Parts: sequence; C-alpha cells; structure tokens
Amino acid sequence: MRYQKLHPDEFDIDDALVHRLLAKQMPQWAALPRHAVSPLGTDNVMIRLGDTLAVRMPRTLQASAALTKEQRFLPLLAPHLPLKIPAPIRFGEPDGHYPWPWSVCPWIAGRNPAPGEADIALAGDLADFVRTLHEIDTFGLRSEGPLHSYRADSIHLRDAITRQSIDACDELLDRTQIANIWDHARRVEDFTGPHVWTHSDLHPGNLVMRSGKLAAVVDWGNLILGDPAIDCIVAWNLLTPATRSTFRIQLGLDDASWRRGRAWALSIALVALPYYIHTNQQITAWARYTIRQVADEFSELIVLSDLRNC
Repeated sequence: MRYQKLHPDEFDIDDALVHRLLAKQMPQWAALPRHAVSPLGTDNVMIRLGDTLAVRMPRTLQASAALTKEQRFLPLLAPHLPLKIPAPIRFGEPDGHYPWPWSVCPWIAGRNPAPGEADIALAGDLADFVRTLHEIDTFGLRSEGPLHSYRADSIHLRDAITRQSIDACDELLDRTQIANIWDHARRVEDFTGPHVWTHSDLHPGNLVMRSGKLAAVVDWGNLILGDPAIDCIVAWNLLTPATRSTFRIQLGLDDASWRRGRAWALSIALVALPYYIHTNQQITAWARYTIRQVADEFSELIVLSDLRNC
C-alpha cells in the first residue's frame, strides 16, 4: 500500500518501506498490524501500529526537522500538561531507503471533533490546556532555530501570501468580501511580550476526544516559542460563538492578543483552502468553517460600526 501524497516535494512512502524500517531497527514491532491513520497528517504519514503504538514518518525535509523537534522537546513538556501528548518512545534512524529520522509514539485512542462540535466543557478544557502550556518555563530557550517559525512573526508579514491565496480561491468564496474582511482583520498590534511555548497548530485534527471529553493534543511539529495569540486559532476553527466566549474568558487574553489570534486563524484558513482543495477535504472543511466564523464576526462588527456612525 502506498500512502497518499499531499505535497509536490514529498518522499514516496509505502507499507513495504515501513516494514523494512521496523524489521531492521525495531524488530519487536515489525509483525504488528499496520493501518493508515485518518485524517491525513500534512507533515507526517501516520501509521497505527498494533493497538497501542503509532509510527510518524515525515513527508518532507521540512517536516523531518519538525519531527526531530518533537523528539527533543515533547518529553520535556509532557509531565507539565493536563492532557496526554504523544511524546515519542523510540527514535528511528534514516537509512538507504528513507532519508530522515522517524518516531514511534503512543497511540491515543479517540476521535477528532468536527468544526462546531464544542460544548462549554470542551472550551474550558482547551483554555486550561493552552494556559498551562503558556506558563511552562522556557528554560532560557529563545524563539530561534527549530523553536521559531513564521507563526512567531508579525501577522503583517502574512499580508502578501494571504492576498495571493484569496486570489486563488476563484469560485470557492466571495473574494471581494473576504479581501475586505482580511483588510479589517489584519489591523492589529504586534506582540511585544515574552515568548511562551505554543503548539501553534491547534485545530480539530490535532485534538482527540474520548467519551465526550478532550483527551489529548497531538501533532507537535509546529511547537515554537512565540506569541500566545497563535494558540487562539482554535477558537475560530473549532468553537462556536458561545463556546468561543467561554474560551476567551477562561484563557484571559487581552483584546490585542485576541484580535491577533483571529487574524492568524483567518490567514491560515485562507492559505489552506486553495492549497488542499483537491487533496484533503477535512482540512478544507476546517478552513471553510474558520472563514465563515471570522466573516460572521466581522459582518456584525461592520454593521455595529455603521450604526454608531448614523
């Protein structure tokens, strides 16, 4: 079985390759049944290994650097967090068949929530997790090298790529309306506070629910030290207006941070929509939901502004 590709520069990964790597480096697990994980990870091919394990194999060179970061930092963060995270338990090595490090981590059973499938308890659990993550000591580390990405930079640097993506959304959305909303959303203050640990990719596919409760946060390849506002993107790609309010109150972020989080949520969704439209319907569904949530908020804000000016 060949695993589906999502990127033009992606390495060719199939089940025979996975079996060879396991047989050579971790033979105790080579005979376990393997199943592709859905939804598809954008950075790593995920293969469930037996009942309790999973293999993570980077799709691209850039993703391999992110996986190495997970191997280094997740064991450090895991003891401090209120939910499970899949800290790797074995590190695979590159060989003649596969060029990058790979990992075996615990399989966390459950399912991903759907956009809009959020109650007050889930919003509170998310806020508690995010707040706890942001409060973990950074141990003198800086937002540089593997702990820096474009998601730690100013949202104003996203203007060009966001507009290009809006232009690429022909027939996918009302480009004039969305461009107008983006013009309003990007008018935010830059972050000037201390950098904190951020997951920076909180969306439904990276959350695991079990028995109706939030059980785990997965896929930490985008872990960085940056602006805490980036972890607010989940407020628009998953939550509803009512639960978004709960999340905001319990997280306790200031207005400027909240607006930056909304701008990031919109930009990320607008870039993802045309990029994944033919390869990953779940990501495009999350993107559409985010765009609608932000657009609804700005429609209300614009109407209120017009009323005040009457």
